[in-house]
Amino acid sequence: MGRRTTYRALAVVLASVLGVVLLSGSDQPVTAQSYPRWQALPAPPLTPRTHALGVPAPHRVLVLGGRIAGLPAQDGAAYDLRTGIWRHLRVPIAVTDRDTAVMASGVVVLRHARVGRPASWWRYDVRRDVWARLRDLPTPLSVPSAFGSEVYAVSGRRVMVYSVQLGRWTALPPDPRRPALTGATVTASRDGTVVTGHLAGRPHRMLADRWDGVRWDRSRANPAEVVAAASDGAVRVRVAGRTLVVRGGHAWIRLP
Repeated sequence: MGRRTTYRALAVVLASVLGVVLLSGSDQPVTAQSYPRWQALPAPPLTPRTHALGVPAPHRVLVLGGRIAGLPAQDGAAYDLRTGIWRHLRVPIAVTDRDTAVMASGVVVLRHARVGRPASWWRYDVRRDVWARLRDLPTPLSVPSAFGSEVYAVSGRRVMVYSVQLGRWTALPPDPRRPALTGATVTASRDGTVVTGHLAGRPHRMLADRWDGVRWDRSRANPAEVVAAASDGAVRVRVAGRTLVVRGGHAWIRLP
């Protein structure tokens, strides 16, 4: 029964990941027939596991690491949405869904959480299948977000920007707004770079400091959509209206 539950969990995760990936290399998703149900996928080339990290990567879905019978796994798999084929991946560290990964211009940037030590950061070139550890990091760094070819993270009162093309970090001007935000995270878009956090001792008062390219402004933060992590250890990834789930040794995809 435990093994069956593990299989279901991994399948659910993979279904979420595939939902987010585009079906073509263009900016437009392929129009496909709608199926109001889940469809089984070929089994991933992985030992059944839970708590893997799902990452949407252009026309692929990555399932990285996880736990096998409670022990960390140091491998992964990529599912190609165009061909319907899985490929086994090597992973240099034991990744779980406690870690955070973002995609910027075909490069995955991964923040690997470590107990009692600063997080380590890695980049994975999906096309070349090459991992590299990022060195000379600003510290501490918050969980990352990505926009275009850049990755954003908060370090103290500064937003640090990592260019995957140049391979280096630069800093935005420091945020002068007082008091400083606690638990700050950053997102970037065409509308600017926004640091969201709360005042010390007031966790329910969320504020947003926005950098518009000229100056910082502070306002009340709108409630952000929160995507809860799966409690059953499955991998879920949403890509282009599809949801891919991997649970144990099985995988499913839900089409629009």
